[in-house]
Amino acid sequence: MMKESESVPALRRAVKILDLVSTQDSPPNAATIARLLNLPRSSAHGLVTVMAELGLLETTGGSGGGGFRLGSRLLDWAVQVSPRQDLLNAFHQLIGERPELGAYTVSLSMLEGEEVVYVASRANEKGFGIHYNVGLRLPAMYTATGMAQLGAMEGAGLRKWLTLYPMSSWPSPPTTTGASAPVVVMDEIAGVRRRGYAVDDEQVQVGVWCFAAPVHDLAGQVVAGLGISQPKPKDTLKQAESMGRLVVSIAQVLSGRLGYRGRWGALGE
Repeated sequence: MMKESESVPALRRAVKILDLVSTQDSPPNAATIARLLNLPRSSAHGLVTVMAELGLLETTGGSGGGGFRLGSRLLDWAVQVSPRQDLLNAFHQLIGERPELGAYTVSLSMLEGEEVVYVASRANEKGFGIHYNVGLRLPAMYTATGMAQLGAMEGAGLRKWLTLYPMSSWPSPPTTTGASAPVVVMDEIAGVRRRGYAVDDEQVQVGVWCFAAPVHDLAGQVVAGLGISQPKPKDTLKQAESMGRLVVSIAQVLSGRLGYRGRWGALGE
């Protein structure tokens, strides 16, 4: 078994091999790889053999003079990376085109288990101090972007999620200001289908509310939640309707740019 101290240089060599193979006009064999990367032949041969076993490389000929090209496993990974990159590119392009979003912090999160992980955020222009760092994780059931994604699930999907993460196991909310009882949160999640958006009413940050709507991809799957946040105003009734309509419309456009052509309900109709 390889020692931990030896694994890092081996990994670096493997990445260098992938970089080299990707740039060659014809598939290089192990000897060529060793020569171009100044590696011992035994090390290069051992690495490419294991990488081929793992699907990172593929052989193109016989054992004697066969070369190596990039393996299909990398394509499997690329399929996962490409849609997320398309989502992020579309998000940043869209919010850059919509000046009315300048008054809000705009965020994008993805559901991972019982949490959401924020993958993009653009702070408001007035510097209210509301920001969601990329990589931040919060309980999905208390965030608007998380509730929006849960509420947009098909019934069977939501039931499966609740089986994996039953209400009795939910963590405490980040604040004690907003609604925290599971039954109230479930009402909010159910409301996404009725009105098209979810609301985090000071559940994540005291004095701040967030409105969010689900984002769909080409296949109709919910891939993210898009949220707009601002300090909670005094005139909440009128402002709530306005923010709800705005976030649904932005999520619609973003979904459309990902290829979604499905039917929208509630405010999205």
